[in-house]
Amino acid sequence: MGGDVFVSVRGRVILNAEALNMTESVGNYVRHRRVPVVVRKGGEYVTIHVPAVSGEAVAHGYQELLANEASGMGLNVCGLCAKGIFLKSSNLNVVAHAHGDSVADIVRGKAKGRAETQRLAHEFEKAVIKGCVVEDVGGFLYAERGGKVAVKQVKRTSNFYVGYMIPVAEGLEAAVTEAQLHSRYALGTEFVEREEGERGMGQMIYYVEIGSAPYTFSFDLDTRYVGRTTYVAAHAGEPAVSEDERVRRIEAALNALKKLVLELGFGAKKTRFLPTVEWESLVIAVSNNVWTVPSPFSANYVEAARKKLSLVSEATKLHIYEAGGKRTLEEVLEEAVKDAVSRLEKH
Repeated sequence: MGGDVFVSVRGRVILNAEALNMTESVGNYVRHRRVPVVVRKGGEYVTIHVPAVSGEAVAHGYQELLANEASGMGLNVCGLCAKGIFLKSSNLNVVAHAHGDSVADIVRGKAKGRAETQRLAHEFEKAVIKGCVVEDVGGFLYAERGGKVAVKQVKRTSNFYVGYMIPVAEGLEAAVTEAQLHSRYALGTEFVEREEGERGMGQMIYYVEIGSAPYTFSFDLDTRYVGRTTYVAAHAGEPAVSEDERVRRIEAALNALKKLVLELGFGAKKTRFLPTVEWESLVIAVSNNVWTVPSPFSANYVEAARKKLSLVSEATKLHIYEAGGKRTLEEVLEEAVKDAVSRLEKH
């Protein structure tokens, strides 16, 4: 088995006037996502509802970047993931559309006994991994309801992990959401009918909630099973692609992570609500085994990471960016990616 690397990223970023994660709309009012956060205040626990960006929103943006990066490197990306449609082998119709009938045929038909079913499930996971870097790195859940199929479900857990972006501890009460009034006009055109005495025709009024806060950011990448099967226990860790391609897939995942941070490559409504972005700090831990950076919810997380490293090593190296420091965010990210890739190439 080739080399593995674990990359853990934690950071703090100030986002002003953002609408990156909206929820339902009620009439002409579109709400920003909010979550409850529990903190200690005056010796008691209190709950504060604050603006947030879900892990799903961050993960979607990351997988779009991964699909583009992998395609640009000549690696396989299925037809749906290449378009940013992450249905990810959820049923036979999707599999046939994204990967072709040859892959769908693996789970069609009949299997004699559990051993044959497990064999087909393993072959199916391997074929999907080969056919799509996004489903390899980001996982998938195949679950076929009804129909005469040999395999009804195959689950591949994601190799990357993201969390909700919530306001930092000392910024909870400063975080705000505010509804902004907008309007569109069509007066003076042939498309608006206006009866005498009517008012307001040709004008559409709507409200969009925006949020501003110093947010936390969290992302982990575990490369242990990239390019390797996981579903059938007896075959866990078996290669689905060559070791050379596996390294290239991990490079694509790391480059996508770099772009995610540098370009804030996630979130909704950016065509008209592009937020102002200022990274306050970022810690990237590159390790040979699982080693996560402490939560950036607390202001002392950078020092907590250094203290943890003094107690638990795992051959970890910390790459730290702090606003106003000597190194730029771009330099720190580039250094961390090179560190991770060099560890893979040593094996």
